[in-house]
Amino acid sequence: MKVTVIGAGSFGTAISQVLAINTEKVHLMARRPQIAETINKKHENTAYHPGVKLRENIEAVLMDRNEIIDESEYVFLAVPSGNLRKILRSLESNLEDKKIVSCIKGIEHPSLKPMSSVIREETGSATVFSISGPNFADELIRGITSGITIGADASYADEISGLLRAPGIILDHSENIEGVEFCGILKNVYAVAMGILDGQITGENHRYSLLTLCFREMTHILNEMGYGELHDRFCGFGDFLLTASTDKSRNRTLGLMLGKKMRLSEDSTITIESLRSIKAIRELTDDIDLPVLEMVHRTMDEPEKVNIYIREFQDRIFRGMEF
Repeated sequence: MKVTVIGAGSFGTAISQVLAINTEKVHLMARRPQIAETINKKHENTAYHPGVKLRENIEAVLMDRNEIIDESEYVFLAVPSGNLRKILRSLESNLEDKKIVSCIKGIEHPSLKPMSSVIREETGSATVFSISGPNFADELIRGITSGITIGADASYADEISGLLRAPGIILDHSENIEGVEFCGILKNVYAVAMGILDGQITGENHRYSLLTLCFREMTHILNEMGYGELHDRFCGFGDFLLTASTDKSRNRTLGLMLGKKMRLSEDSTITIESLRSIKAIRELTDDIDLPVLEMVHRTMDEPEKVNIYIREFQDRIFRGMEF
């Protein structure tokens, strides 16, 4: 089986390394010629994973090689959510008959559409799936044990599992494709929350109490959206805990910056995607009482008032109000 991965960034390269174990050839599509050239000459993506040797059956190609996509049965998408429509429209290949797997954790704003919906609209494909889980790309690419939730119809789940099954990979599955994506959006929002609150934490008891409150609120949203069965999957609890509690998390770092009253650069991809997700989740849940999300949303708009918003949040907790 031949597979194409679109996006030669950190995660796209890492998932290519996993897919290469079970496929004849993985074509990794890059936007920058120098990245493609380095991968093919050195079998290494020095821009994102220096020192990690890529498998021999990974070949980097540029985005204009449409015939590569035509020859592939599966296409994995690992590009920034804000660029997804533009990239799909730039491809001249017919994606309607392709099985497409989204690795993207984001939501389109202001349309509030998940990535799978955007992909269906732009490609016409009826076979669009998703994967998510507690995976830092730098560990996934090195074969460190990692969990992945596959969001796919039952008739395709075994085939996708076969592509991803590798030493150190633990898989679970849900037919709720959009729910798996939605978990990936939510965990980023609550990782930002934990970053904002970090400066107030007085001990490990305090830290894990706040983590519990964040996860409880995240679970409440999943229940309200009809995705409640996903809270204990890798895309739910696992991804939340990884992103909200570890310093390698970019969203947690974003929260730390907000907690220090820092205005965020609006030209950073991670900043743009995180802020878009926060706004989108707030709009999708505007009829639900969500103290953590409200604190994050207000801090995002006015980081100079973060101490006020944190104090109001804490007062609510210690007054014993319903949470």
